[in-house]
Amino acid sequence: MTEINTHDLICEFGKHKGARWTRIPVSYLKWLVNTPSVNGSSAQSIAAAELKRRGTVTPTLEVSGHAIDRASLACRKTWHQTARDDEEGLHAWLCRVAQEALDSQHPDLATIADEVKIPYLGMKFVFKFGEAWPILKTVIPS
Repeated sequence: MTEINTHDLICEFGKHKGARWTRIPVSYLKWLVNTPSVNGSSAQSIAAAELKRRGTVTPTLEVSGHAIDRASLACRKTWHQTARDDEEGLHAWLCRVAQEALDSQHPDLATIADEVKIPYLGMKFVFKFGEAWPILKTVIPS
């Protein structure tokens, strides 16, 4: 497979139409890579090549802002009881326990369902599976 040179490529669609791929924000590139069939596999390939060129590390799990808000309001007690130390902030804690919840399930979960609720630590974690990594959409106290 040949490597894509993104230096002279121009985005031909969406919010960044007309911009060089080298100037598109990382957040938009990550979104393109993880969203199934936004503008075809070529756009995903170009976005992935540009992220690689920049040396950007893609996540193994994404936590939505909604999940952080819900956890801060409804799961504070569980967070404080299960945090590894006083330095583990809410986002780091959510990343860790969400990954633990995923790991406790069937290894082919992403191929079985588009969205799934996983009970763990007295809560339900709601995941949506993207093209490249899962997204924690929300957390619900049980």
